[in-house]
Amino acid sequence: MEPGEIVAHARKKLYRWQDARRLPDWSGSPLDSASPRGFPNIPNPDDAPVALREALASDAKGILAGRWKAFCHLELQVDDPPQWHKDHLAGRNLATQEIAFKLDHRELPDGADIKLIWELSRWHPLVRLAMAAHVFADNRATAKCVGWLEDWVKHNPPYRGWNWTSALEVGMRLVQFTWIDALLQAQAAVCGYSGRLAQLRREILPAHVRFAWRYRSFGSSANNHLVGELTGLILALARWPELSHWATSLDELQTLLVREVLAQFAEDGGNREQALNYHWFSWEFCWQARAALVSAGKKISAEMDERLRRAARFFWEVQVRREPWDYGDSDNAFVTPFFAREKTALSEWRDWLSGSTSNLGASLAFWLGDPPVFSPPLGRARPAYARIVGDWWFYPDTGMAICESGFWFLRWDLSSLGYLKTAAHGHLDALHLSIWVKGVAMVVDPGTGAYYADRQLRDWLASGEAHNTPLPKDGIGLRRLGPFLWSGHHLQPDVVVQKEQVRSSWRTSERTAVDRTLQRAIEPARGGWEITDSIVNAENTEPRGGFSVRWQFAPDAIIKRGDSRRFVVSRQNIEIEVRLSEDWTEVKLVEVPADREKLEPENSMAGLVSPAFRKTVFAPYLLLTAQPRSDKPCVFRTTFLASPDS
Repeated sequence: MEPGEIVAHARKKLYRWQDARRLPDWSGSPLDSASPRGFPNIPNPDDAPVALREALASDAKGILAGRWKAFCHLELQVDDPPQWHKDHLAGRNLATQEIAFKLDHRELPDGADIKLIWELSRWHPLVRLAMAAHVFADNRATAKCVGWLEDWVKHNPPYRGWNWTSALEVGMRLVQFTWIDALLQAQAAVCGYSGRLAQLRREILPAHVRFAWRYRSFGSSANNHLVGELTGLILALARWPELSHWATSLDELQTLLVREVLAQFAEDGGNREQALNYHWFSWEFCWQARAALVSAGKKISAEMDERLRRAARFFWEVQVRREPWDYGDSDNAFVTPFFAREKTALSEWRDWLSGSTSNLGASLAFWLGDPPVFSPPLGRARPAYARIVGDWWFYPDTGMAICESGFWFLRWDLSSLGYLKTAAHGHLDALHLSIWVKGVAMVVDPGTGAYYADRQLRDWLASGEAHNTPLPKDGIGLRRLGPFLWSGHHLQPDVVVQKEQVRSSWRTSERTAVDRTLQRAIEPARGGWEITDSIVNAENTEPRGGFSVRWQFAPDAIIKRGDSRRFVVSRQNIEIEVRLSEDWTEVKLVEVPADREKLEPENSMAGLVSPAFRKTVFAPYLLLTAQPRSDKPCVFRTTFLASPDS
């Protein structure tokens, strides 16, 4: 731990000791005589696109009936008013007004998960109600939004309970309340709720601003958390400058944000956390903060602007058009629900970024205005910040490579483990290859599952064994020490071109007891792709224990065996053929859990994948074992071919 981080930890302990004994008198807030100003500039409701109006009408009806969604997909039935400390998936209400500093959100009883509790208090449904109130002049939506916020304040007094155990969650609420206040202002006046809205400002803002600043993330725990905390503070101070009394100046917040933007996003635009959904989560925070700074008359750093453009380009190029199976951690987080519908959110963001005039990007354009200006335009030129390596676009700083050829889309992970000392959101997925055909996911990254609710599942999904990395029998030597902590980092794989073949080598000697190099080569073959895997020790010999490769297919894939070395994989009317070289020592096809119990009984997690956070299903896979022979060279190859009927 660096000296600065030690000092920050000591300061945090002092703050907790002080705040556990006495909090400030919020009644003296300078907000008493202040009126909101500046950010955000709320658009004219008459300009709302048809798709947004339809979605808001449907969402408002569902939210008022208690039908909420967590993580964009998990349907919850919520009471009126909501139980703000309830994990609706586990059915556990953990309501408490204990000082937050004495609560351990990582260890909740009876399978409860803090993420389910925090999700309700990110106030996404309340923002949707406020949007509906603005667009439709909906008095009921206004009344319910104000009433639920008052209930939240009643059951979540400052610095007490589970919703005050994370500065990021506090920052998220600052973002949402800034939008809610602006969206409700006109309708609150019509309904006679202006006084109640002003009271909510006094009860919510000073305590949140002070907490977000006082307990902001630092050191190896910063990641996207500090970006979110700074953004919440910037939005709040841009709308209510008087709140600097409880934090710091907008100028200092801007300086810190610029530093974090340049730290989070590499020069090729990728996110150093090595988690694709958190890439966009962080970017959205930054874009909102930028807009708030502009509204406050601040000059935007050219370096920050350029880095944000590169980050947006990276996401547009590397993220698939449909069926995303993101690398690294993904809890399906988003900042504010500017999209029309959750199911099309990814496509809406992509269309908005590219300046498309289709309906998909219209909702985001309505709320956020114009996207960044890209030169060259997205999708119309060679990669701007990646280099061409054979058939691939390779992002050297982030270590990701993509190849789009015909109806194939391949994403190859050639990255380091993650960001800062903990590598918090990275997975042990170097050399992993994901494959889409005609937009349909065929070979997938296993996903994330959960953070705290199921430690064994989290460890499995983040492991090298769950990915299709060529894995030595005795492992790679890195392991999870906690939900967001690895035992160390590893070197970034290199990449070279040999004619049509692209080869990557990953030397793990600095982090493991054995000096060995994992190798994967990919080259086009007869309308498909050949993948050749090998591992060599320092003496240029194959490891005695051999290695394995797990080709994990997407859920609902159907696998037909042609013979012991040939298989046809079909999914959503797409078929591909998988051929295996004769040198593979053993081939195990696992189609259902019963097969796993018979063929891989020592691994109860094998085949589990997570298409979305807190959703886990079984999916079929091929487990290949390689045992090199001393009497002849061996070639361990897997070939993916387009089926003639595709």
